[in-house]
Amino acid sequence: MKVWAKIMNGDKLVKDIIFEGEYLLKMSDYQSMLQEIAYRLDIATPISLESHLKHFEKFNRTKYLPRDFVEDVDFTSFILERVLDEKKKPNQFYI
Repeated sequence: MKVWAKIMNGDKLVKDIIFEGEYLLKMSDYQSMLQEIAYRLDIATPISLESHLKHFEKFNRTKYLPRDFVEDVDFTSFILERVLDEKKKPNQFYI
């Protein structure tokens, strides 16, 4: 799975990474992925709820706010977006 992790301050992108790893969409794997991403971005790991995982599964995106962190943070949101690989479409003929 490929994930684009972004730290935002308002509408401004502060820091981001593209993370790739072999993770399944289950809570334990999601939490491990989240910890690794947070470590690479040098931020605290947010508290992740089942709703975060469900939102990520359904919309390919989830958002963490400062209230989701135990420690104080200096940004307004931490966003994870799944990068979907576009599969090649078969040749289409237009008439």
